[in-house]
Amino acid sequence: MAIVHDLSATGYLEGLDARDCLRAILDAARDGMMLIDAKGDVAAINKGTTRLTGYAEEEVVGRSFEAIRMLPFRTVVDIQSRFKGIMSGLEVPPFEAEIHAKSGELLTLEIQLSPWTNAGKAVGAIALMRNFGGQRIGKPAPHPSGERFRDLVETTSDLVWEMDDRLVYTYISPHVCEMLGYTPEEVLGKTPFDFVPLREARQLIRSLTAAVAAHEPFRVIQTANLHKSGRVVLLETSGVPFFDRSGQLVGYRGIHRDVTQRRAADEQVQATIKRLESTVESVIQAISLTVEMRDHYTAGHQKRVNQLACAIAREMNLPMERVEIIRVAGLLHDFGKIFVPTEILIKPGKLNELEFSLVRSHPQSGYSVLKNIQFPWPIADIVVQHHERMDGSGYPSHLRGDEIGSDARILAVADVVEAMAFHRSYRPALGLDTALREISKNKATLYDPKVAEACLDTFLDRKFKWEDA
Repeated sequence: MAIVHDLSATGYLEGLDARDCLRAILDAARDGMMLIDAKGDVAAINKGTTRLTGYAEEEVVGRSFEAIRMLPFRTVVDIQSRFKGIMSGLEVPPFEAEIHAKSGELLTLEIQLSPWTNAGKAVGAIALMRNFGGQRIGKPAPHPSGERFRDLVETTSDLVWEMDDRLVYTYISPHVCEMLGYTPEEVLGKTPFDFVPLREARQLIRSLTAAVAAHEPFRVIQTANLHKSGRVVLLETSGVPFFDRSGQLVGYRGIHRDVTQRRAADEQVQATIKRLESTVESVIQAISLTVEMRDHYTAGHQKRVNQLACAIAREMNLPMERVEIIRVAGLLHDFGKIFVPTEILIKPGKLNELEFSLVRSHPQSGYSVLKNIQFPWPIADIVVQHHERMDGSGYPSHLRGDEIGSDARILAVADVVEAMAFHRSYRPALGLDTALREISKNKATLYDPKVAEACLDTFLDRKFKWEDA
């Protein structure tokens, strides 16, 4: 990549496409060359790689190390460890590795990994592959990779295994004794299904046999396994297929990873979250009850508004998270009334101008307090807007149309319907029919038309009824 940049900068390649130049350079090399991206997938190969291995570009490019058929498992492990070193900025010396040519030959290659950089940062690696003296199967390399492979297998915390095409263990690393309490000899010749409860075995059989039938890798299958002592060990299993010279499936290689402690930690976190959610819910209910205890005419008002608003949201097919946001806002929408004197809230006659202005201040008062509570949603914004109207005639900010949040528009309709349908200190209930006519009449001016239609459908088609509040 750097060579192409330097040559074009001096004018030698003026007028030529840099990618064409790079391809020409790669294909001119007799040795095999691969470009490997930061994820470990092969981004490009040259013709030398095809000549050396017999594999065409479409059989290699775009695949990870594990998915390339030419690479034996121990070669995959060796390349991956060195690739990580390259990406970490380490200098990696040349090394030897075995590959399966498409013809069936087992070749010993000398591989040099170098960083592939862009703007001074490693974006992958360049692999140069050279046939090491034309060695073939049965001829030992001067420095066999088997020792390195065995060291990696025996020191990793993961359990490395190999199975045949019948999913019978043919190899398992010594770490099985620490993880499951069995010696390798006790595991060889058995299947993974022999170490899991019956209910787990059925699901595991379905997952693994489907992968084997399709000759595909399987990743991150979680199963509860039984330790020799009887305790449960949760394992996460991944594996890749390997094939013989004729392309027939020989078996699978992969790892078992103990995720028991991770699962326990996750469950503890979830339990803590549930306790916190329960605490928050209790606080919300307490605030709602405190407001309603000051005015017996509006007892249950916030709960009823909440019920109707959620029903409208469901009628509009909103996601469950949106429904939950509306539920919480519905329970708190009149929180600001706690700052309005009780004698005004329960006054039986008409309010004077000053009294009415105090009542109209409750959305802003509620906002002033709720904005300081770190809800995961914009509850305070919904509360302050629930008396706004689409034509700008609402309060406190006279917002119009899309200036009003969509959740506040739902709450506004639910609040109007409930207020008209039930008794208030200053008048008897007007009835549900009157309330629905109000929504229908003003759906093009005061209320969001979609919300209004959903409200009408909720009552007329869904037969909505308030639960006891």
